[in-house]
Amino acid sequence: MPAAQQLIVGDAVLYPREHAVGLIYEVYGRGADERPGVQVLLSDGRDLSGFSAEEADQFLQPLGHTGLCYDFTHVGQLHADYHRGHFAAAFATARLLAGFRDPRYLNAR
Repeated sequence: MPAAQQLIVGDAVLYPREHAVGLIYEVYGRGADERPGVQVLLSDGRDLSGFSAEEADQFLQPLGHTGLCYDFTHVGQLHADYHRGHFAAAFATARLLAGFRDPRYLNAR
C-alpha cells in the first residue's frame, strides 16, 4: 500500500499512467474523518479533475512544491488561466523536478 501523501496547492506530481506532469490546483474536503482530495491539471492543459486521497496515494507521485499559489473558482476560469500562461512557470519547475527522476519528463508537454 502506498504511503499517505499530504499534497497541497502548487505541488507538482507525476501521473505515470499517461507519462505526464501535473499540478495540484485545488485541495478539497471530503468529510470530518477523511483526508482531503486533490484536483490535478496536466501540463498539456487537461484537467484530470478529482482524486480522493486514496486514489492520489495510488496514482500520483509527488515531486515537490513549485511556488504556485492558486485560488480555484471554476473550470472556466481554470481553462482561461491556463491559456493565459498563469501556470507556465509552475509547469517549468514541475518538469525540472520530474527530470531528476526521469530525464524524459524534461520535454513533457
